[in-house]
Amino acid sequence: MNLMLFVIAAALGGFIRFALEYYLPPVGSSAFPRATWLVNVAGALLLGIVLALPGEWQVILGIGFCGALTTFSGVSLQLHRRLTAQAFRPAMIYAVTLITGGVVAAGAGLILGRFLFS
Repeated sequence: MNLMLFVIAAALGGFIRFALEYYLPPVGSSAFPRATWLVNVAGALLLGIVLALPGEWQVILGIGFCGALTTFSGVSLQLHRRLTAQAFRPAMIYAVTLITGGVVAAGAGLILGRFLFS
């Protein structure tokens, strides 16, 4: 595996996540965390696509780029903030749409990846 490509992919994924969190911050403890939602659903879609690539590229882009782009700790933090603010409805909307959106996006990515690379 080309370690340099892996490092570049991870740096790019982390930078994109940081930029989106910076430019689309949630306003208030009960606001919808759109940047965290967006990077995780987009990451699920991209990972589905990446799974159609050869093994080395799955590692570079799947673990490097998608792993740095998405973040379970960010999801947990955003959910925790809503729950501690007793914003239960926004917390449930966030959790349900994130899980549903991620599963649908991953499935769409698998189909798209097979179409593009098979």
